[in-house]
Amino acid sequence: MPSRAVMNKLEVCEIPSELKRLNNLEKHLIALRLPFMKIVNLTSGKLSSRLSQKGTKGPLHCVPSDVQDTVTILPRPVDKSMMVRLQLKRRINFFDQLEYSTQDLSKQTSDIFWFQLFNTIILQSTYNQLAKNEMIDLCHQYYQDNIKNIKLIDEFEYEYRSDKVIQWYLKRSFPYKMIKKALKIKDMDQLNVLRYFIVDLIRSFISQDQNRIQYEKENLTVYRSIKLSKEQLDEFKTNEGKLLLSNGFLTATPFRSNALNFARKSIKPTNFVAAILEIKCNSQDFDKNMIFTGINKCNEFSSQEDILFNLDVTFHLNNIEFHENVWIIKMTTSNEGKYILKQYIENTRQQTENLSMEIIFGRLMLDMGQWDQSQKYFERLLIESNSIDQAWIEHSLGEIHHLKREWIVARKYYDQAYDRMMKPKQMRIKDSARILSDIGEVLFAEGKYEEAMDFHERALKIRKEYFPSDHMHIATSLKNIGDIFRVQEKSDEAFTYFQEALAILEKYYNCSHIDIAMCWVCIGLCFREQRNYNKALDFHQQAIAIYEKYYPFGHISIALTLNNMADILNRQDKYDEAINIHHRALAMEKKRYPVDYMITSYNLCTIGNINYGQGNYDAALELHQQSLTILKQYIFSGHIDLTCLLHNIGVIFNRLGKPDDAIDFHRQALALQEKYYPSLKASIAYAFNLIGEVLSSQAKYEEALYHHKQALIMQKSYYPLGHVNIAFTLQNIGNVLSQQGKFDEALESYQEAFVMLEKHCPYSRSDLAYNLMGISNILNNQEKLDEAIDYYQRALDIQMSCYHPDHLNIADTFNNIGNLLYRQEKYDEAMKYQKQALEIQQKNYPLGHVKMATTLLFIGYILEGEKKYDEALDFYQQTHSLLIRLGNCYPSDQIQIANSLSNIGDVLQLQDKHQEALEYQQRALSIKEKYLQSDHDEIVFSCIKISRSLCSQGKYADALEFQQRALSIQEKLHPTHHKKIVNRLNDIADILINQEKYDEALGFFQRALEIRETFDSSGYDDIAVLLVNISNTLKRQEKYDDALDYQKRALEIREIHCPSSRLQIANIFNNIGIILREQKKYSEAFSYYQQTLAICEEFYSSDYNDIITCLINIAYVLDDQDKSDEALAYQQRALAMRKEHYSSDHEQIANSLSDYQQSQFDHMDSILL
Repeated sequence: MPSRAVMNKLEVCEIPSELKRLNNLEKHLIALRLPFMKIVNLTSGKLSSRLSQKGTKGPLHCVPSDVQDTVTILPRPVDKSMMVRLQLKRRINFFDQLEYSTQDLSKQTSDIFWFQLFNTIILQSTYNQLAKNEMIDLCHQYYQDNIKNIKLIDEFEYEYRSDKVIQWYLKRSFPYKMIKKALKIKDMDQLNVLRYFIVDLIRSFISQDQNRIQYEKENLTVYRSIKLSKEQLDEFKTNEGKLLLSNGFLTATPFRSNALNFARKSIKPTNFVAAILEIKCNSQDFDKNMIFTGINKCNEFSSQEDILFNLDVTFHLNNIEFHENVWIIKMTTSNEGKYILKQYIENTRQQTENLSMEIIFGRLMLDMGQWDQSQKYFERLLIESNSIDQAWIEHSLGEIHHLKREWIVARKYYDQAYDRMMKPKQMRIKDSARILSDIGEVLFAEGKYEEAMDFHERALKIRKEYFPSDHMHIATSLKNIGDIFRVQEKSDEAFTYFQEALAILEKYYNCSHIDIAMCWVCIGLCFREQRNYNKALDFHQQAIAIYEKYYPFGHISIALTLNNMADILNRQDKYDEAINIHHRALAMEKKRYPVDYMITSYNLCTIGNINYGQGNYDAALELHQQSLTILKQYIFSGHIDLTCLLHNIGVIFNRLGKPDDAIDFHRQALALQEKYYPSLKASIAYAFNLIGEVLSSQAKYEEALYHHKQALIMQKSYYPLGHVNIAFTLQNIGNVLSQQGKFDEALESYQEAFVMLEKHCPYSRSDLAYNLMGISNILNNQEKLDEAIDYYQRALDIQMSCYHPDHLNIADTFNNIGNLLYRQEKYDEAMKYQKQALEIQQKNYPLGHVKMATTLLFIGYILEGEKKYDEALDFYQQTHSLLIRLGNCYPSDQIQIANSLSNIGDVLQLQDKHQEALEYQQRALSIKEKYLQSDHDEIVFSCIKISRSLCSQGKYADALEFQQRALSIQEKLHPTHHKKIVNRLNDIADILINQEKYDEALGFFQRALEIRETFDSSGYDDIAVLLVNISNTLKRQEKYDDALDYQKRALEIREIHCPSSRLQIANIFNNIGIILREQKKYSEAFSYYQQTLAICEEFYSSDYNDIITCLINIAYVLDDQDKSDEALAYQQRALAMRKEHYSSDHEQIANSLSDYQQSQFDHMDSILL
C-alpha cells in the first residue's frame, strides 16, 4: 500500500482465494479495467489514424479519473474527457554575463553550464554496438504502440550510418523527438541511452566535411520563425543585452523571406505573436558551432532547416524591433558562454583541486537539485571509471544520499571515499577534510551532535593546516560547528562561530554566494532563538535573494528557508503571512521533490504549529500526529526532531483538556532526551517545564513546582546569566505559586523574570507584555485592582506598538482590562473594552470562534453586575448557542459549554427562579463529571452554585451536602490554610446558621479564623469579615458581650489596616449600634448610628437605601429613649428621601409612612401624658 493511502485510511479488500494464484497475464486477461497514464500525441479527428479522437489536438496527458464513471458514462462530451492539454514548448534561458563575470560561479546552477558540459561529457561516453543496441531497445519500448515509428526504428537499426546523422535528425522522426524532449527536461539517463546518435550529431559539427561549403561573405545572417506568448515576448524585451541559450539544437535558414513566410501563417491563439530570430554569425562560428545542412539549398521557399546550431551555442540578445507586423529579435552568436564556463570550472577547482570534467558535470546536476539524475550518473560513472577519481565519485554519491536523507547509505559512501583517500601509497589528508566534514553533517542530521562535533573539529584542524586562514573551507567548518552549538541552545557560542565564518566568506567571495546565504540563514536562526524576529526575517530574506539568483527554478534550500520564515512569522502571531510563505515553500517542494516524505512531515509540523497559534487545536493535533507517523519511518527512534514532535503533541493535548495524554507524550520525549541527549540540559529542562505545566493544570502544584525548579537549576548551570529561557521558567514558578495563593512569592518570581527580559531580551516586546500581564493577574488575586489595571495598560501599550490594531492578542488584553474594571463595578468602562475586543474578534473570526464566546460571556457578566438580568441572560444564551454551533468534542470545549449553562443558572438565581437555576447548574455539573476528574476545581465550582440554589429554596440539608463535597475536594487539592478552604468553611457555617445550628456554625467560623490568623495574618480584610460573622452568630445566641467584643476587634483592624474600606467600617458601626440597642444602651447605640450615617452621607451619598436605613435606626433608638420629637424628625427625613427616589407606589414608601404614623402616635402619647 502507498504510504499516503495508509495515512488517508484507505484499504484494499482481501483478494479472493480463487484469484490469488493468477499470474500477471491471467490477471490482465480477466481485468475489467486496465488503468494507465501516458502522454500521447492525438491527431485531428478528421484523420483516419487509430490514435485520432474528435475535438482534440496536440499533446495530451491522460490523468486519473473516476473509473466507474469512465466505464459507465461513455461517450462523454469533450469538456468532461479528463484530458489536460499540454504545451511542451522550447524554453529559452537568459543569462546576465556581466553579473556572472563578477561572481564566484562555483555553486551556480545555470543551464549554460549544463548544456556546454553535456557536449563534452557525451563525447567521452562509450560509443559502440552495445550503445546502439541500448538505444534501439529504448526506442522500441518507447514507441511500442506506434507502427510507423517502429518501422523507422527497424530501418535505422539496419541502414543508419554516422554520415547520415543530420538527415535522420532533420526527418523529425523518433531520434529528433526523443532527444528534443530529453534535452528539454535535462533527462541525463535517457540522453545517455541515446548517446550513440547524439555523439554522431555533435561530432558532425567538428567534422570539416560538413562545413566545406564556402559562403560568399565573411559573416552570415540567418533567420528562424518562432511563436511567442505575450509573456515570452516581454521576457525577451526585459533581457536585452544578455546571453541566451536555446536548450537544444536550433535550426535556421539564410533566407529572410522564408522565415517571414512561416511567421505570417495565421496564429489562432490570440495570446501568441509572430516573431523572427535574426542571428548574425561570424565566420569562425562556421567551425564547430553550426552546420550547413545542404537541405533545399538556394530554395527560398524551403523549410527553416538549412542551418543547424550546436547544442552549446550561446547568443547575445542585441535588441527587439517591430517591422511588417512581425517582431524581429536581433541576436549574434557569442563566445562569452565559453568564457563563463571556463570561469565556472576554475572557481569549482579552486575549492576542490583537480576535479575531472565528469565529476564537475555530475556535481552540477547535484547542485541543481537533480538528485536522482545525478545519482544514476555517478553510479554509472563509478562502474565505468578508470582514470576518473573514484574517491570523489563515492563522495558525491554520499552527498546525494545525504541530501535525500538516506543517511546510512550516505555514511557508507563517505567511509569508502575516506578509506580510499587515506591509503598509504596515495594519502590525501588535505582532501580528507571534506569527507570528515560531510560525515559530521550526516551525524548532525541524525541528531548525533557530540560525534558530529568530533568530526567537524578534526576537519577544521586539517583545514587550518593546509588552507590559508581566509579560505572558504575553514568558514564551512566554523559554520558547521556553529550549527551544533545552535541546536544545543548555546546561542552565544553559535553566533560567534557564524560571524567568524561570515567574515571569511565575504572576504573570500567578495560577492553574493550560496555559502554566504547559508551562513545568513544560520545567523537568522540565532536571532530567532534570541526572539529578535525582525532581524531573523531580514537575514532570511537576504538569503532568499541569493538563492533565487542561483536557483531560478526553485531549490530545496529556498523551500527550507521559506519554511523558516513561516515559523518566525508564526512566532510573531502573523498567521496569515506565515501561511502564505509556507504555501510558497509547499508549491516549490511539490514541484521539485514530490516524493520526499520527510519534507512532507516537516510541512505538516509547520502548518500544525500555525494552526495551534490560531487556536485550531484539533487540526493542529491531527497534523502533528500525521507528521509523527511519517517521521518515525525515516529517522532513528531517539532523534531530536521526534522528541520535539512528541512535546508539541503533549502541549496540544494539554490545551485540549487531556492532561493524562499530554503528560504521557512529554514523558516519552523526556525519556528519549535523557537516553540519547543527556548533555543537552537545556532540552531536558524544557521537558521538565512542559511536564510542570501539565501538573499545574491538574492542580498538582507541589509536583509542578518541583519540575519547574529542577528546570531552573539545569538552565542556570547551562545558560549564561539572564538567558530568556530562565526568565520563562521563573514565570512558570510564579504561576504555580499564584495558584497556591502565595502571591508575594509569585510576584517576586515574575518581577525577577521581568528584569531579565528587559535587560537581556529587549527585542521581543511581546514577551515583556506577557510578563506584565502575569504580574497583573497576581495583583488581581491580591485584590490590588488599580495596580493590576495599570500593568495591563502597560502591556497593552507594548502590544499596540508590536501588532496591527486588529490583532487577536490585543483583543485578549481588552478582555482582561474589561474584567478588572468589571470587578471594580466600573461597568461602562468595562463594557467599552469588551466591545472593542468583540469587534476585533468578529473581524478575525467571521464564522465564530471560542474566543468570541468568551467575550460574549464577559459582556453578560457586566450586564449582570448592572442588574440588567434579561440582557445578561440573552448574552449568556448567545454564548451557549455559539459553543454548541462550533461543535468541538474535546473536554475543554465541553467544559466551556458547561460553564455557559452555569452562567445562565446564575442569572436565573438572581431573578429568583431558583428551580430553573438549579436545573441549569445540575446540567453543568453532569457535563463536568463526564469529562473531568472527580477532584477537579470545576466540580467544586458547580457544587458551590448548586448549594446556593438549594439554600434559596430552603433545602439546607442538601445544600450542606454539596458544600461538604466541595470542601472535601479542595482539601485534596490545596494546603489546609488555602483561602478557598476558608471560603468553604464560611459557606458551611452560613448554612448551619440557617438551620439554627449556631454552635456548629461557630466551630466552622472559628476554624476559618484560626487558619487566617495563623497563615495569613496580613489578610486583614478577610480576618475582619470572619470576626463580624462570628459576632453576628453570637448575637443570634444573645451573647451580646462576646458579640460586641468581636465587632470591636473587627473595627480596630479596619481602622488601622484598611481605613479606605469605609463602607465596611460603617457596617461595623451599625452592627455595634444594633447590639448596644439590644443591651438597652441607647445613648451608646445612638452614637454609633450617628457615625454610620455620617460615613454614608459623606462617601456614599448616592446609596439612598443605606442612608434611609441609618435614619430609621436612629429614629428607633430615639423612640426607645422616648425622644419622640427627634425620632419623628428622622422618620420625616427618611420618608422625604424615599418619596424623592422611589415611585409613589413603592413598598418602601409604605413602610416609611407606617413608621412615620407610629412615630406620630408615640408623639401624641407623650403630649397627653
